[in-house]
Amino acid sequence: MIRKELHLDEAIISVLEAEAKRQNRSLKNYLEFLAIEQAKKLEVPSKEYTDMMDGLLNKFDNNEIEFSSIEEVMSRNGI
Repeated sequence: MIRKELHLDEAIISVLEAEAKRQNRSLKNYLEFLAIEQAKKLEVPSKEYTDMMDGLLNKFDNNEIEFSSIEEVMSRNGI
């Protein structure tokens, strides 16, 4: 693993420290939390998305999904 020294503006550090304190976390723990959350968002595709799509595909395979025409959708939504 390559490590580089990180230099953040004092104002940014203050904001991060305040939020960490608000969440009852240390600054290091809060930064780790932020990094993990961002990494989850960058997963391609995310586990949540693949689970959702697998569920939809299973419903489709089992004829459990009802399709509506565009006219029906527009009518239901007052368009």
